[in-house]
This record gives sequence, C-alpha cells and structure tokens, in this order.
Amino acid sequence: MNIVVCFRAPPPDPEGDVLGRADALALAHATLLAGGDHQVTALLGGTALEAGPLRVALGAGVDRAVRVAADDLGGADFHTIGQVLAIALRRIGADLVLTGVRSDDEGLGAAPAAIARHLGVGYLYGVEEIAIVDGSAVEVIVRGGGRKRRLRVKLPAVLTVAASPRTPAEPRPRAGATPAIEVIPLSDPEATVVRRRTELLGRSEPASRGVETVTSAAALIAALDRR
Repeated sequence: MNIVVCFRAPPPDPEGDVLGRADALALAHATLLAGGDHQVTALLGGTALEAGPLRVALGAGVDRAVRVAADDLGGADFHTIGQVLAIALRRIGADLVLTGVRSDDEGLGAAPAAIARHLGVGYLYGVEEIAIVDGSAVEVIVRGGGRKRRLRVKLPAVLTVAASPRTPAEPRPRAGATPAIEVIPLSDPEATVVRRRTELLGRSEPASRGVETVTSAAALIAALDRR
C-alpha cells in the first residue's frame, strides 16, 4: 500500500526547514501505519525554495518525497490545488491519502475535498485514529455530535486527520542516507521531447498527442487532467 501525505507549501522565507502542526500530525499518522508492505510518500506542490517540508519528512523516515514543480500555487484557490495534487497522485499511485487540517481554507477541509473530487474517491474529515484492515480498506475513528464513531472506509480514499488524546508521537529521525526529492513537472513529457527533436532537425513534426494552446495555469492543469 502506498500511503501519501500531502503537505502545503510553507510561508515565504521560513526560518529553516519547517513543517506545520497539521501536516506534522498527518505525517505522524502515516509513519505509524508504515512498515511491511506499506510505504509512505510525501507530496508537495511548489517551488524548490518551498521544499522544506519534504526534507523534514525525509529526515523523519518517509520512503519517498515528491515535489510537483509549480511556481504559482501560493495564491491558488483550493480547487486548483486539488487539481494539481490529484494529477500527481495519479502518477505516483496512491492508495491512502492523508492531509492535515488546512489553514488556507480556515480548517474547512476544502483542499483535501477537492483532491478527492478530482481523484473520484471517498473523503472523510476529522479522522482521529486509523488502522489498516487489509489492502482494500481502513478502519477509522471520527468524532461528531459529542460521540466517537468507528467507520470502515474503502480504499483509495482521502482522509483529513485531526488531533486527539491518542495522537501518535512524532516520528523518529531517519538512520542512514536520505533519499533525494523527486520532481514531477506540470507538462506533457512526450510533447516536450517532440518539440526538442523538431528544433534539432529543423523541420516540422506534429506531436503524437496533438497540440492544445492554453493561456493560464488553470487551463494548463485542466488540459493535463484530461490527458
């Protein structure tokens, strides 16, 4: 099972590599579930200067860290962020997606809900405890209306985690070498290769997938999503 933790980009000019409290909680849940056949991947959309949370996650022992190369997500709305991360999640293959409560949408869980919508999977907010049942489902505990409920959630799914009296401890530091951060560009690799080959040969050559002109980042994301 691939457990993916989605991080938000840190504020401008943070003092060193930092991880927000909500994202740290999601990471703690993921590392608690890791082991055996389960791996943990950290995912963030942003620039190389915003990759601090991924370095923190790698130091905490995640198996893989992936950055979606996006320069303009700082001012993007939750819908656009959901599209960007959903594209990346399809590419890397995600069974269980964990996120923290997002401060950029006032803790309403809008960005994680957008991820689930664009993936076409289930979404649950405010999960306090998670247990893997098998490769097809997890059992979770959520609190609402003054009561705690135990639910079985079919995978793949997106869960927003919340603090609880049984919040898992912070993950232990990694022992040994730290893997490099992988980068996923928001582009069509096949079309890029065709353009470069055409330029080198000096003659026209149509792209095998066709060419579509876009005029904004949102239009580019929508076009990539259709492919």
